[in-house]
Amino acid sequence: MDVNVDPTYPFFSVFAFCTFILVLIPLPLHIQAWNVGTCSYIFWVAIACLLECINSVVWRNNTLNPAPVWCDICMSI
Repeated sequence: MDVNVDPTYPFFSVFAFCTFILVLIPLPLHIQAWNVGTCSYIFWVAIACLLECINSVVWRNNTLNPAPVWCDICMSI
């Protein structure tokens, strides 16, 4: 058995993706009400949750840089 294996690995990725979906649920109501600040915050949190989900899969158990372009995208956002 590998010492560096995280037994809770898929949970963070799954919960990050679920929160990405859950954050987008009230978006149509706020778009209809023209709440620009709330819509901007919803988009920001949704993008952050999606990036955390993808990063938890890409960087699982390694420090190598398998996707240098993805690293540049995440750092610029």
